[in-house]
Amino acid sequence: MDQKFNTKDRMNFFGIKPSKSLGQNFLNDISVVQEIVYSANLTEEDIVVEVGPGLGVMTDLLANEAGLVIAVEIDKNLIPPLKAVCDMHNNIELINDDILKVNIREIVAQKIEESDGKLKNVKVVANLPYYITTPIIFSFLENKMPQLRSMTFMVQKEVAKRMTAKPGGKDYGALTVTVGYFSEPEIEFIVPPHCFIPQPNVDSAVITLKLREKPPFELNDQEYFFKVVRAAFCQRRKMLANSLANAQYLGITRETAVKCIEEIGKSSGIRGEVLSPEEFGQLSNLLLHKSSF
Repeated sequence: MDQKFNTKDRMNFFGIKPSKSLGQNFLNDISVVQEIVYSANLTEEDIVVEVGPGLGVMTDLLANEAGLVIAVEIDKNLIPPLKAVCDMHNNIELINDDILKVNIREIVAQKIEESDGKLKNVKVVANLPYYITTPIIFSFLENKMPQLRSMTFMVQKEVAKRMTAKPGGKDYGALTVTVGYFSEPEIEFIVPPHCFIPQPNVDSAVITLKLREKPPFELNDQEYFFKVVRAAFCQRRKMLANSLANAQYLGITRETAVKCIEEIGKSSGIRGEVLSPEEFGQLSNLLLHKSSF
């Protein structure tokens, strides 16, 4: 296969049609692919985990910049074009499986050990299917590999806005707080629909999450913190005190919720969307101390 083949050429050559059930939209603008790779800021010390490499257009460029590319593709129909790309490089490992079922942490650890110090960092780069964006991002954030430094994703523009939203707006929510706790998110650029085959109905955005070396604030119990955040945004129109009290898994009464909210200097009638991540942390620590669990 000619290395210069573009997306349409590869689709025609291998008889590939995008799968609706897998949410496939193939990038058809090489300048966008190049910009994604540039945004990932790769070196030869990096292992790149590419989720959903598709036809291998970006895989090819990633292999030129990184020490190793681990490409995880769920669609067996895309393995032939990906193997063709692998044949042009000696630093690509192709895995035909679901990224949510692969023990990527173990695989990465083994590769780093085998490299004798040449491979040191892990960076995730992906053009994610929109229907499974959040589970994949959460999987990497919550099961953080010690060597994970950044994640550069193509996502739906609205999701990128939610990840970078400020408290008080309609885009601010549990996703914002979770992403902000683990990383520093930054939108790199917007990608219009005509850059894809087939064209989606929405704009996309490339966003980079730079993983924090340490949490931005102290928590007594991280799991309980995320339960509080989930409860706060479960029913956005309700007052925060009511939402927290209705979440039986928190083990608190409304009176306790009100008291703790006021203790962090807020009115008892507020909604969850007005609290900053740090304030959620303060509230979580107080609620945990007074919960029945």
